[in-house]
Amino acid sequence: MATVGLFRGPALRSAAAALGNRTSPAFYQPIQRLAAPAVLYGAKRFVRTDVERLFVQEFGLLCKNIPDPWKASDLIPTRDSFSRIKKYATERLLDVFSLLTLKYYLDGWKKKPFAADAEELYNLMNEAYAQGNIKYLETVCAPSMIGTLKNEIKSRRYDFEWRKESTLTPAKIVQIRCGRIAGNYTVGQVVVRMDQEQTVSAVARGMRSQIKRGNPKTTHVREYVVFQRTVTDPNEPWFIYGKIPVPSWDKIR
Repeated sequence: MATVGLFRGPALRSAAAALGNRTSPAFYQPIQRLAAPAVLYGAKRFVRTDVERLFVQEFGLLCKNIPDPWKASDLIPTRDSFSRIKKYATERLLDVFSLLTLKYYLDGWKKKPFAADAEELYNLMNEAYAQGNIKYLETVCAPSMIGTLKNEIKSRRYDFEWRKESTLTPAKIVQIRCGRIAGNYTVGQVVVRMDQEQTVSAVARGMRSQIKRGNPKTTHVREYVVFQRTVTDPNEPWFIYGKIPVPSWDKIR
């Protein structure tokens, strides 16, 4: 049974490409099964409707790429280096301004705790997508992203079991952007770098208790995930807006 073509979701494509024709059960850790319901409840408790979030969703990405890292060679005075220095300085100023904006509107907001929470939400999204749980996806994803995920779930012949094997490097915020749309209506977007080992296994729909045991293949997955919320609304939750391409200098070799 060829399964590669069935794994079309953005959260699972990287792992599925290496899975090939194998199927296997998922071996969830007990602590994950205990923690998931509590996190799911916390996410659902603060959810708002797609209608309320649609205007923010249509605003678009505040930034679509991550600039190249700073290099010592950029300090060498040439025509190109001045352009790179100017671009780098502009990006850093935008990051600082956006960070201060988040801290101003969101009391107690800190980068490291947010990155950890973002990774947990990312994990739960992957699990829900694998299981075809559209209802949960609607509580944590942006409307346009939901439309894509729904189509992929409905068109595939199989559901999946997904699990995170390990975090290779801690989730890290690589970019923060805030933009004022109108009046005091300000949107914040935070790009978080995820670097994990993941396993995906095909499961015939309605037969989760009869999965054939196999040899699941663990795959290295690196993704840049965008989280968004209206920072001027104290009741607005963070949700997963989408993803941006992994920079060429950070791709898995």
